[in-house]
Amino acid sequence: MVGAETLSAIRKVLVVEDEIIIADDIAMTVARMGFHPLEPVFDYNSAVDSYNTHNPDLVIIDIRLQGKKTGIELATWIRSRFNTPIIYITVLGGTVIRHQAELTQPTAYLVKPFVNQELIDAVSSILN
Repeated sequence: MVGAETLSAIRKVLVVEDEIIIADDIAMTVARMGFHPLEPVFDYNSAVDSYNTHNPDLVIIDIRLQGKKTGIELATWIRSRFNTPIIYITVLGGTVIRHQAELTQPTAYLVKPFVNQELIDAVSSILN
């Protein structure tokens, strides 16, 4: 049985990804690494709600989300209030998008399709 102190010490990771299969795969990878993946969310508003409820130690964000607001807007919201590390995952690798994303000072930026080891390395370097 895991005690309350151990549970509070487990690092929480929020996955914000509009493709459920990818979100679930990322969450499973994070869990296998020994971290606690929060329930994945798919849009800006759900991400803000989850962030405010759980105060994650890391946020993994797709740039393209469901709804009108983007992952870059979410990262901007996070950065304006907190110093939580951010990993972007995106199929959008263009120069303009990349520049906009870099303005939010992400800790890592992974372009889809990425191999699982890239994600593992990025998460490990941040949370270990």
